[in-house]
Amino acid sequence: MATATRQTETLTKYLGDMHALESHIFQAIDKQVKLLDDHPDAQEQVRVYRASLSGHLDALKMRLDALGGSPTHPVKEGVAAVLGVAAGLYDKVRSEEASKDIRDDYTALNHSIIAYTMLHTTALALGDRETADLAKRHMTDNAKFVMEINNFMPKLVLDELRQDGLPVADDALTTAKQSVSEIWHQPPHTAVS
Repeated sequence: MATATRQTETLTKYLGDMHALESHIFQAIDKQVKLLDDHPDAQEQVRVYRASLSGHLDALKMRLDALGGSPTHPVKEGVAAVLGVAAGLYDKVRSEEASKDIRDDYTALNHSIIAYTMLHTTALALGDRETADLAKRHMTDNAKFVMEINNFMPKLVLDELRQDGLPVADDALTTAKQSVSEIWHQPPHTAVS
């Protein structure tokens, strides 16, 4: 019985951490939707992310409830905010630029992907297939968002440069997108023993 209790506590801890992290990301992205009026392509993507993250939060809470856990913990949320894992943390100290907001989303989403990897692995190890499947679905969503940001970030940066009255080379978009694609399609490095 003690082992089952420890397993449930471990899973609810990871689920609670994910809920706190995704909640911070959701809050930042929710604010950004209003700030992207000059960039309708990016704004539409951010709306999709917001809707998906809202669904993630609901699913995480439901899974936590099923395991008898709590979705929020003040210490976890405080630590997350202090460490800056949530996108948009720097909005208060810098001028607003859409590309920088999206860059921060990208960083936070990558943080969530590795956190979901940890939750997924833990759930598999402890025999909780339902939590493992939930983590895999959310990890897949967030990985797709990161790949989409890779695709539209060059255009967003160039649009901002043009809005600032700077000249932009004709081939900049094509070359930047090609570079990003080449980098992301490289085979992974293998570890040396």
